[in-house]
Amino acid sequence: MKQITMIIGVAISSSLLFSCGASKELKAENERLNSVVTANESTIKSLTKDAEDCNKLKAVLSEKIDNINKGLAERGTSMQKIQEKAQNAVTKLEEAGATVTYKDGLVYINYENDFFFSPNSSVIAAKGREALNTIAEVMRDNPGVTATIVGNTDSVVAKGTNDNWSLSTERANAVVRILHNTYNINPARLTAAGRAEYNPKASNTSEEGRKKNRRIEIIINPELSRIWELAK
Repeated sequence: MKQITMIIGVAISSSLLFSCGASKELKAENERLNSVVTANESTIKSLTKDAEDCNKLKAVLSEKIDNINKGLAERGTSMQKIQEKAQNAVTKLEEAGATVTYKDGLVYINYENDFFFSPNSSVIAAKGREALNTIAEVMRDNPGVTATIVGNTDSVVAKGTNDNWSLSTERANAVVRILHNTYNINPARLTAAGRAEYNPKASNTSEEGRKKNRRIEIIINPELSRIWELAK
């Protein structure tokens, strides 16, 4: 009987000790899980804020893109109107050996060089001066555009000049001077450039090809500064 009582006492003591140890382990595990939950809640809050910020940024960027697209559409429409105006005068231009094309949002007006200049000269002839009035009208009617005037030559170095770079650039300069001095186009809207023989339209191996390469190209460009303002 005494032995039974001792066994029961040991069993109860062991049970109490085990129960106490298990309780400590459960408490420690509970504290660990609570810590994980707290950390996850903090992470969720941070991710939620990031998501909100991203949505706000997305909305701002979407609005800017819409504004830019509207601006580009407006410019595209105006540039097509410019092309139409140039095409309305295309009979005169074609009689002068000019062509009018519309590409990538730009209007290209090409004059054969003989219409403007005598061989080896950068002095514009009277009929060339008159033809530039059409370009000036386009620019006056569309204050939101600029013009780049590009001189081009064939591969034969012109007599009395240093090289074709000089001649092509000076011919472009001559066109700019007429547009400004004669037709009062703001020079800030005009750019002169020379490409010499390095932008040919045809082969320089024949006189016909060389004639096509000797030309003045006037590129009407939309003014994009307002569109860049919309992107800020």
